[in-house]
Amino acid sequence: MDPVDRITPPVTIGDRLVLRTLLPDGSATDVIGWVAQLGEDQVTVDGLHSRSSVQRARVVAARRLPAALGGPGPLRTSPAELEQISLPGWVAHTEPLGDWTLRAGGGFTRRANSCLAVGDPGMPIAEAADRVVGFAAANLIPPRVQVVSGSEVERQLKALGWHEVYVSTDVLGIRLVDLLGDRRPHPDVEVTTSLERSWEVAYRVSRPTDADPEVVRSILDGQPPRAFGQVRVDGDVIAIGRGQVNRAWLGLAAIWTAPSHRGRGWSTQLMVALGHWAARQGARNAYLQVASENRAAHDAYLRAGFVLHHSYRYLAPT
Repeated sequence: MDPVDRITPPVTIGDRLVLRTLLPDGSATDVIGWVAQLGEDQVTVDGLHSRSSVQRARVVAARRLPAALGGPGPLRTSPAELEQISLPGWVAHTEPLGDWTLRAGGGFTRRANSCLAVGDPGMPIAEAADRVVGFAAANLIPPRVQVVSGSEVERQLKALGWHEVYVSTDVLGIRLVDLLGDRRPHPDVEVTTSLERSWEVAYRVSRPTDADPEVVRSILDGQPPRAFGQVRVDGDVIAIGRGQVNRAWLGLAAIWTAPSHRGRGWSTQLMVALGHWAARQGARNAYLQVASENRAAHDAYLRAGFVLHHSYRYLAPT
């Protein structure tokens, strides 16, 4: 029995291992990755950027590792930085305004049709506000800015007469290793890196909209790496979720389960499956966004280990 066989419970495809391997000169090196192939004579593992095959006869020690990389927890990232990290996860057309980002997406979702106002716009706040209004008019959308709750930018815009619209949104975070724990992806959750028609149809059921389908598709398809999880029952998609990775953060969105199938844990299973995919992209933390007034969702995510990172809200000119 070699070191790999001695690991309990038994190693399976997808496990993350560290293999201490002897080199021809007698020295040793560690190979770390997710098991892609498990043969009698060799083990093949996928690292973050490469695949390695190791002769089992050369393995002198083996150990199972957590499914995701460790590192600083989510609260070590500032609200402004996390907002910038999440920016590519849900956009159509963008233009820079200093550190701010003007966004337009045919009116589909507030997030894609507002100015992300974090950092320095590179000009007086009043001039920046006028630029937001002009951009919105040119793109036929209402002028809106998204600000971190309690930020200096929020204070300055309110001093100009901008006021809150819509309910505020909470951003929740979790270390990816804590979200995954020792849970493996559920076999009924399919994860693909292409936007399949079945997923898109289910999303339209979850969020009906009369927005241009091409604009909606461009936002959902987004900027890679991104993935789509779905669950089928009798051929019908009954649950979906979307993940997008940027700078070691997994953004979870579009988590939805058909009403007749709720209460069975599919939302958690989707997040776990997307978390395993994101771990292979180098993600260490995960975030999601939920309306501040949605207490039921908050309670469910807090039970899963998420913590409140920060809140944001939208402002509009008077």
